[in-house]
Amino acid sequence: MMKLVQITVTADGRVEMSTYGFPGKSCVEATKFLKELLGEETFIKMKPTAFVPYVARTEVVQNRE
Repeated sequence: MMKLVQITVTADGRVEMSTYGFPGKSCVEATKFLKELLGEETFIKMKPTAFVPYVARTEVVQNRE
């Protein structure tokens, strides 16, 4: 799934940021630099997917020679 960060500047000057495609709370780390650039955070609303535990999927490939 593609990861996306959407930034919207409203008519009254507020900056809103939404993330899509980030597993668990990895969106927090991915957008940290943007929050530092934009300044004080006044409100945060986590999507339900932020609370689903992220389990990395690994595959074992065996060489059949």
